[in-house]
This record gives sequence, C-alpha cells and structure tokens, in this order.
Amino acid sequence: MNEGSSASGDDHFAAPAEPCECFCLHCQRTFMSDKIWFQKAIGSRDGFEGFWMCPTPNCDGAGFTFDIFPTDPNHPANAGWTDDDEEEDEGEQEWDAEESKYAEMDEDDGAIEDDLEGEEWKHGLQPGDAPVEPPWAQEARKQHEEEQKKYDGPDLRPREVDWSNRPEPPPAIDGEDPIPF
Repeated sequence: MNEGSSASGDDHFAAPAEPCECFCLHCQRTFMSDKIWFQKAIGSRDGFEGFWMCPTPNCDGAGFTFDIFPTDPNHPANAGWTDDDEEEDEGEQEWDAEESKYAEMDEDDGAIEDDLEGEEWKHGLQPGDAPVEPPWAQEARKQHEEEQKKYDGPDLRPREVDWSNRPEPPPAIDGEDPIPF
C-alpha cells in the first residue's frame, strides 16, 4: 500500500491495493496506480490529511476515481460507469468487413491528405498543396506543446502543503461534508 494510505480503508481516493493501469484526466497520461503518491496537508483545521497525486511531474490530477481512473473498463472502481460516446442506431447492424460499404471505407484509410485531392481549387490551393493551419489551431497546438513540456520536466510539486492559514471550511449543506478544496 502506498505511503500515507489509510489502514482502515476509509480513504476513497487512495490507490487500490492491487496495482492497475490508470489514466489521468488532467495530463492525459497512462501509468500504474502504485506510482500515485500522497501529498500531505499539514495544519488543516478540519483534519484533512492530503491528496493522492498523479505521478506525472507537475500534474494537478488528484484522487483515484476522481481525476485518475483505471483503464480497464471491467475494473471494480469503474463499476456503474458506461461508455455512451458513440450514438448507435437501434436498427444499425454490426460491422461486417465483407459488406461493400465497409470494404470501401477500409480501402480509403481515411487519410486527411486524400480528402482534398482534386478539390484543392475549392480551398484556393494549388494541386498537391496542404491547407494552411488556422491561427486558432496553431495556438491550441502551441499550448498543448507547452503543457507537455511541463509534464516532461522536473517535478516542482511539494510533498507537503501547509494548510494552517487556509480559511475555515464552509459549513455542511444538508448534512453533507464540504469538499476540502
């Protein structure tokens, strides 16, 4: 069990006892759950002990099943979750590689360069030219690259955070515990 984990098992955001492959929603990286580490909060007025942190340097993803999830959809921590990203037509049949419309799609490979072939003139391009990346796409790519540099650099996160000067936590609403952060 990781350092700082609760022996009583009441820390619901701690890494599982059995290591598993995980994915962090913040840094979008995959790692083993036994690499998750505990960032201790000292001086907390409400007794909050700290956070279980993503092992990726400088990532602020925290908490198994909060920001960090098992990649195995059948892992017990994923119980009750469903994947509904793809809309399926109830009358739609399963994919059949022998069916002609799917065979055509496989031949195409979906290559982006081929999407414009012969149609460049519609976009003001010469034959064989690729479209210019729009400014918003350039900016998004640059931001992503900068963020990745942060994750690839030395870890600057402290192993302990001082919470002694934090304001008093808000009162509970309808008998529920307030979120500590």
